[in-house]
Amino acid sequence: MKKTNITIHGSTGSIGRNALSVIIEANRDYNVFALTAKNNIRVLKSQIIKHNPTFAVVQDEFYASKLKKIIGKKHKTKILYGASGYSAVSKNKSVHCVLSAITGGAALRPTYDAILSGKKVLLANKESLVMSGDLMLDAAKKSGSIIIPVDSEHNALFQILSNPSTVSINDLQKSDNIKKITLTASGGPFLGFSKSKLKNVSPNQAIKHPTWKMGQKISIDSATMMNKGLEVIEASLLYNIDIKKIDILIHPQSIVHALVTFFDQSTITHMSDHDMKIPIRYALSWPDRYQSKNGKDLSSLINNLNFRRVKLREFPCLDLCLKALEIGLNAPTILNAANEVAVDNFLNKKIRFTDIPLIISNTLKTIPHVRLKNIDDVIECDLTTRKYSQEYIEKKWK
Repeated sequence: MKKTNITIHGSTGSIGRNALSVIIEANRDYNVFALTAKNNIRVLKSQIIKHNPTFAVVQDEFYASKLKKIIGKKHKTKILYGASGYSAVSKNKSVHCVLSAITGGAALRPTYDAILSGKKVLLANKESLVMSGDLMLDAAKKSGSIIIPVDSEHNALFQILSNPSTVSINDLQKSDNIKKITLTASGGPFLGFSKSKLKNVSPNQAIKHPTWKMGQKISIDSATMMNKGLEVIEASLLYNIDIKKIDILIHPQSIVHALVTFFDQSTITHMSDHDMKIPIRYALSWPDRYQSKNGKDLSSLINNLNFRRVKLREFPCLDLCLKALEIGLNAPTILNAANEVAVDNFLNKKIRFTDIPLIISNTLKTIPHVRLKNIDDVIECDLTTRKYSQEYIEKKWK
């Protein structure tokens, strides 16, 4: 049987590495056509040697040159770089499937290009959808692109709401049958910390997530609950659900990932170990399922599951996400850009952990709220917001 050519954006990150492991484990269906990374050429080199992709892409010419030198002439993988390189391996006619696992807003253009080209898109980057909103989903409708979410919570919702005959995100069970959807959140490493204690937490503490193994940026977002707020926005868009129908429960064990309550008062839930290979495996195999050769028996994990509601004003970043969703227009784009700048400054120890929501709030109030007509507008808004946020930080936190 002819294999499906896949481009993996962000192959050196945790999602990309897990996806490659699942492809090897399944030993069928997929051929790795292209791998992309930012600048982790050491890991990318080992992936090129192992998977022999047709293309590999890095952020700029400097890293492309270094990568060419370390892989040598034995390997025929063509090395590309920059925005044009990322887009080229998204749009290539030989590519059937694209995994979008680049961190942050940098994923927007290659993800959008894949959708415009009608590819099957495995969406592990929530920021690109948050930034572009209906523009991305409308493009998918026109091109016939199939979007399958990879985030554990949205993949769980997809599994609950879809059936084997589903051919796109638009064919899921109608939202008017749904009374409520519930996303769960671990609460991150600082659950229960007082505001005074949060002021002094370090980046090293913040990236140590209690249950998931993730990259630095998403780990910080999990600690602030920004990640859960972005997931609320993503869920509202993907499943056409009003914000009033979306609930969040703190669930430190990360075993129950989502619940859907229907109007007949039935609630269906999705449970699995906190292992990203599980949603990745389903996204790659959909509408079938790959057999897993490893994994924990779920019955050993559910002896003590705890849930509680989010307290009022407990997580400022989550509140800001809900506010941005209510404002609409370009507010989610502004929110995402300001957060990325703030997180980067926190990781570089230029601001405190508790400064992150202050920066986002100021930026959300300052940048004008307008309708974004196309992806170029989205990118321009993103760049304008980043510039303002950075200048604000440099002025206020000298």
